[in-house]
Amino acid sequence: MQDTTNSISTPARRAPHPMFLIAAAAVAAVSLIAAAQWLAPKDAQSQGAQQAATKPAAKPAPAARVAATCPDCGVVTAIHEVKQAGEGTGAGAVAGGVLGGVVGHQFGGGRGKDAMTVVGAVGGAVAGHQIEKQMRAKTVYRIDVKMEDGSVRSITQSNPPALAVGAKVRVNGNQLVARG
Repeated sequence: MQDTTNSISTPARRAPHPMFLIAAAAVAAVSLIAAAQWLAPKDAQSQGAQQAATKPAAKPAPAARVAATCPDCGVVTAIHEVKQAGEGTGAGAVAGGVLGGVVGHQFGGGRGKDAMTVVGAVGGAVAGHQIEKQMRAKTVYRIDVKMEDGSVRSITQSNPPALAVGAKVRVNGNQLVARG
């Protein structure tokens, strides 16, 4: 007897395009690098607190002796390491869009393939822009200084300060100068 049931044929599954594999590896590598930088411990603040804890407390000046006040003088009270977001130039969005379009084109069929290409391009552009901003981010140092008049000033510098918490300083514009 002959089998009269219709067999349903499934289309052969194609292997992913090599560019898809390269793109996926590149996106994964850049994402891991960005995540590692973002999660890296920043211990400038903890070092400053540790140094402040080991210094002996300053003795108050005798009430009979009144020191001349210096309007630009103070003591460093805190040093904060701050990560500032970088500016995107558009190159990351373009590269991400192209890469996302290539990856998206690997999925779907017919109109679905076109839709996935567009979705991949848009998603890649957004991701590329964020990755570029993360890679262009920079670390700055905000130094809080308690002035002799009781006010607090915050000075931002791009390089790590050569001063520790508790150091006596003179504020000169956006620079700190150590004083005896």
